[in-house]
Amino acid sequence: MKWILCSLVWVMALILAGCSNHPPSAAQFMNVNKNGGSLVLGGVAFVGDVHRGTYRFESDYFDAEDYGALDISLLMRFDHFIFGASLENISISGIAGFRSQYVGLQGWGLFAINTVDRDAVPFFGGLMLIEEYPVNENFKLGFSEHISRNAYNVDENLGGIGFYSTGFYNEFGAGAYLAFKGVSLEFRYGREIDEPRNRFYFMINYAFMNGESSK
Repeated sequence: MKWILCSLVWVMALILAGCSNHPPSAAQFMNVNKNGGSLVLGGVAFVGDVHRGTYRFESDYFDAEDYGALDISLLMRFDHFIFGASLENISISGIAGFRSQYVGLQGWGLFAINTVDRDAVPFFGGLMLIEEYPVNENFKLGFSEHISRNAYNVDENLGGIGFYSTGFYNEFGAGAYLAFKGVSLEFRYGREIDEPRNRFYFMINYAFMNGESSK
C-alpha cells in the first residue's frame, strides 16, 4: 500500500510540475541498432544566456532555467523508424523519427500542463536533421541542425510551497558529435529566435542496452 501511495505522489508531481525540455541527443538517436532498442543515460550542461532573474512576463516570478539536466531515454528501432521517450529531469517527451545509414530526422515533443503565460501555446518540442559519417563499425562522426520550442521551469512562488510552471522560448541551432560504441560526446549551439540569447550544450550519453543489429 505504501509503494502505491508513493507512486501516485510521483505521478502527480510529473503531471503538475513545470517542464524542462531541450533538444535530445542526435548521436543516440542514430545509435540504435536495427530492429533493436536502447536504454540511454546521460547528462547535459547549459552554458551561455540561460534565463535568470525575474520572468519576462511577470515581475514577481523567479526564472529558473537550469544549468544542466539528467536524461534517460528509451528508444526502439523498427527497420528505419525509431520511436521512444525521453525524461529530462522529471519532464517526459515523446520521440519519433526516421534514419537511413547516413541521414536521420528526429522529432520530439509533448504538452505542458501549467504554463506561466496563460495565453502561450503549451507545446514544446522540435525537429532535428542529422548527418552521420561512420569512420568504422564502432566510431562515428555526426552533425545536426535543429529548430525547437524549448521549455524550462519557472518558480511562481519565489521558493515557496508549490509547483513550478513552464516557460518557453524558440531556438534554432547546430551541433556535432563523436560516438564510440555506446558512448557519445556532443556539442551543440542554440540561438534564441525571439531574443539575442546564445546557448551552448555539452552532452555525454551512454547506451546501457542496445539490441542486436539485424543485417
